[in-house]
Amino acid sequence: MPIETRDILLKTLKSFWGYDAFRESQEDIILSILEQNDTLALLPTGGGKSLCYQLPALVLEGTCLVISPLLALMKDQVSHLKDLGIEAEYLSSELDEAEQEEIYEKAISGEIKLLYVSPERLHNSLFMRKMLDVSLSFIAVDEAHCISEWGQDFRPSYQHISEFRKTIGNLPCLALTATATPKVVLDIKEKLGLSSVRVFQKSYKRENIHIFHEEISDKYQRMLSFLKINKISGIVYVRTRREAEELTAFLKENNLQNVDFYHAGLSARERNEKQRKWQERNDFVLISTNAFGMG
Repeated sequence: MPIETRDILLKTLKSFWGYDAFRESQEDIILSILEQNDTLALLPTGGGKSLCYQLPALVLEGTCLVISPLLALMKDQVSHLKDLGIEAEYLSSELDEAEQEEIYEKAISGEIKLLYVSPERLHNSLFMRKMLDVSLSFIAVDEAHCISEWGQDFRPSYQHISEFRKTIGNLPCLALTATATPKVVLDIKEKLGLSSVRVFQKSYKRENIHIFHEEISDKYQRMLSFLKINKISGIVYVRTRREAEELTAFLKENNLQNVDFYHAGLSARERNEKQRKWQERNDFVLISTNAFGMG
């Protein structure tokens, strides 16, 4: 790697994120994108996946199109990037026509470095027409395991991505995931149409994460006891919307008020408000389905 390139990367890292050095694999993944390679990054949750496309998006000319499965994730990322002084936007159905048109105009004029969309939007004819006028640098596919029918988070809409790439000129693609068996990895490569792909894999072992398993007779009572002792922010995942609401009601009935439920059945306004509260407080717990996160 030329010294000048490394200097630019480190300077950008320090200027926007305040770090002096990259984590393991991040620099190699970023260089692969700068070299216009299709790239697959298998990194653990919390392993710095987002930086692997956010930083090269700043260094390269044009706009990076980020395909993400969940609106909550998109909004959180865009909010964080704007706080860092980085031009980023997301498109979603909760934005009205005028707001979406403004974002399209900014993208076409080159004002946006990262544009976040759901995979479903790739099938939108207006979006396709607009993207043909946007100078795209590369495509980042977050939670890429969603493309595989072998994975538990399969999203059929992810299969639009390969066709989209062909339509706009087969831009370099960075696929990222923290959840992939060998069979899923093969599926990602094939269904995204990755060519001569470079693969980077980091151990999923996290020293700061511990997994405990308990056999209990009363889950709700155990959760109440745990949350009364541990007055910190967190997420409790449950399988259904009904369970999210019932567990929240049980906890509140037992004088635990710093909790709320979150699921896809809520309106956009309700989800936004609950997410904001969870982000701003250090003692707030969300009882949620996987609508709040993935991977």
